[in-house]
Amino acid sequence: MRRDGLRRVLAVSAACGVLLVGGTVPPAVAQEETDTADSPFSPPALNPEFTASSDKLAPNGAFTKQQACMSASESGPTIEEQPWSQRLLGFRHAHEQGLLGDGQKIAVIDTGVNQHPRLTPRLEDGGSLITGGALSDCDGHGTIVAGIIAARQSEQTGFVGVAPESTILSIRQSSSVYQDRDRGTTPGTTASMAQAINSAVSQGADVINVSQASCQSLARASNPLDQGNQQLHNAVRNAYENEVIVVAAAGNAGGQCEKNAPDDPSTAVLPAWFDKYVLTVAAVNQHGAPSEFTVPGPWVDVAAPGENLIALDPGVGGSGLVNRVVHGSDNEPQPIQGTSFAAPYVSGLAALIKQKNPQLSAEQVMRRITETAQHNGGDSDIIGHGLINPMAAVNDVVPAEHGAAPPPVEPRHLQAHVFPQRNWAAIAVALGGTVGGAATVLFVAFLVNALRRMRGNTGTTPGDRS
Repeated sequence: MRRDGLRRVLAVSAACGVLLVGGTVPPAVAQEETDTADSPFSPPALNPEFTASSDKLAPNGAFTKQQACMSASESGPTIEEQPWSQRLLGFRHAHEQGLLGDGQKIAVIDTGVNQHPRLTPRLEDGGSLITGGALSDCDGHGTIVAGIIAARQSEQTGFVGVAPESTILSIRQSSSVYQDRDRGTTPGTTASMAQAINSAVSQGADVINVSQASCQSLARASNPLDQGNQQLHNAVRNAYENEVIVVAAAGNAGGQCEKNAPDDPSTAVLPAWFDKYVLTVAAVNQHGAPSEFTVPGPWVDVAAPGENLIALDPGVGGSGLVNRVVHGSDNEPQPIQGTSFAAPYVSGLAALIKQKNPQLSAEQVMRRITETAQHNGGDSDIIGHGLINPMAAVNDVVPAEHGAAPPPVEPRHLQAHVFPQRNWAAIAVALGGTVGGAATVLFVAFLVNALRRMRGNTGTTPGDRS
């Protein structure tokens, strides 16, 4: 990356993703309980009066640029082979079957998407809160996400998106480069996220990727009068009911995103918290182990690669690949990592499934992904059902789609109390057979020995002559 480019901050950290700000709390209103909580960690009942607009996001003139946009790399790494994440997931085999995401529109609600040559021409402007439109990305975050989903194939490198023939609908609703100077806030709230999701549905999205998170205390998130949170909850339910799959990042530890204890969360991660309507993705490393930064929670559904990744150059005017980006204030390039970049692998997979099985509902697509995931042990709060398995998700027969009960997620271990009670009659027969067999062996041995002795007594000795 150019020296001046190194000084330009990738404001939306590749390691930490984007933190949304919750909405304000309105006065108390009557609440219609359309959904009810089924556990102490479930969201509050929905209030249908809190519904965000489905219009395209329009630029808010209060947000002005405070930093320069991220610059493109002068010379990205030469990466001819497939990156480890692609070899691990093996989705190139789906490509060989002709499953490339053709006809699928994936909304990337993020910091915008730059017009990288391997993303055009299937790149659409879906609306922006920030001046400059959604096909501009000063932060670089959204461009990395879009590339993991839909980077076109190239003869020069093995790197390719999961669904390279899909269309990316870019909706720019957040940025750390822009700020409202009077209020000191950056774009991106739970309310604007809700509007972005509703807009994506109205613009014909098949899949929505949300590589952003709002981390809140359970007490705050559970407030049924928080308008922004309620709007976001209503928005993901609206998408679900319109057969649109919403994929969200599990969140990364740091700042307000604190790690949750197993089965006892203290921090809610939105929109992942709305688990019924959202497919939440954790991150794993090259060895399949959960990433240290991934935030656990009972809402986590599956995991995907999220460390040491290869990506399209996210800088303005970028045309190649990168394996490190600058974020923070130290100007030091860092590996590309985060649950932000695990989520798009699942969004791309959802598009492949939808292409092959257009009749499947959002619930069935989500079920395919979770039921075919590979769980190799560990805490399900961290990795959910396990690492996604694209070929199994695309090709396997899922019993639930045919009215049959799904197989157990984990093999049952035989415990002492599982054995049936003893059948003493059967045991007596078995012992009798064993004793009888032993007696027969001893009797035969006795006869053989007696015959040998008789032959010895009647036979000739060495000194005899005939």
